Amino acid sequence: MTTTTKRTRAERIDARREQIKQMENEVKRLVNEEKEFQRKARTRRLCKRAGFLESILPDTITLSDDRFEKFVKEHIASKFGTSALRKLLAEQEHSDTKSDATQPTQAKTESPMKLQPSPHIEDDSFDDDDEQD
Repeated sequence: MTTTTKRTRAERIDARREQIKQMENEVKRLVNEEKEFQRKARTRRLCKRAGFLESILPDTITLSDDRFEKFVKEHIASKFGTSALRKLLAEQEHSDTKSDATQPTQAKTESPMKLQPSPHIEDDSFDDDDEQD
């Protein structure tokens, strides 16, 4: 009877190890699915936003990648552009806060983006005469 008990315990241990292995594989699969979902969402977002930019500024289509990058850095990511973006983000956060107060059971799907200072913006690259209120 001792051999049967030991064998049963050994089998139970093996069965548990197999379950652990299956669960670990399930976790890996779910993590990979999430990564794929995030990657596809990013691709959709990039295509949509780039398409919108090209639709309102069709001349950007003919620019080389280097010139397009220069255009974005000098004009969109300028101090004026980042200031306008900060205002939009604050409005969005305020709007999200309002909607959270009216709908407390609904969770936010996206966290507000944290705007980091752009390394290519120099202090003297912004003209106060160009600023619009």
